[in-house]
Amino acid sequence: MIDIHTHILPGIDDGAKTLDESIDLLRDAVSQGISTVFATPHLLKGLFEPTPKEIKQVFHSLEEKVAEENINIKLVKGVEIGIGFEINPDEILHYTLNGGKYVLIELPFVAYPFNCEEKVFWFQSQGLIPIIAHPERAFSIQKEPNKLKDWKRRGVLIQINSKSVLGKYSKMVKKIAIYFLREGIVDFVATDTHNLEWGFDFLKVRPLLEKLVGKPKTDELLGQNAQRLLLAE
Repeated sequence: MIDIHTHILPGIDDGAKTLDESIDLLRDAVSQGISTVFATPHLLKGLFEPTPKEIKQVFHSLEEKVAEENINIKLVKGVEIGIGFEINPDEILHYTLNGGKYVLIELPFVAYPFNCEEKVFWFQSQGLIPIIAHPERAFSIQKEPNKLKDWKRRGVLIQINSKSVLGKYSKMVKKIAIYFLREGIVDFVATDTHNLEWGFDFLKVRPLLEKLVGKPKTDELLGQNAQRLLLAE
């Protein structure tokens, strides 16, 4: 299985605080059958603004520790970009998943920013494929869930959180996540792991997904679809 959205890089956002915590999280990921983890720290204006150089340094430090501890897992570098963060087009590939053409974008949970859709499709104008992270948690999407169907028709991909399906946030978030699954517009399910309390939970969510959409589709959501992200294109 492949998890495309985590905050396991230590000390760089609101995720793992220490290298040891990151290692404990990755050991748990392996125990659940996860073979590949994307490290996607926040890029949020005024809150978390790590530079590409800082992200690269922390990522390589974690890679070295994983090798030292002989943990059998592949790490892939990426970023979760807040929709309001302004990025220089010349630097955009520093913030994509695996240095390829896919970019993970976060919508705000409460306010719907001016020109939000324009910002989403700006990434397409740069030759990239947007992946919207956990839209079921965004109030604006909860009010208009069918908005995502239009975005999907326009080539945007959708990632929901395993914790949403498990009901870890709220009944509304769970309801919207299940609606998206049943409508067939979800491309990826990821854990959005931040710490040991809010960690990897693919083993818990898999039975629920299989009940909702069947085993073949579950296999796609928890790994098969993510294979394309491993190809740096």
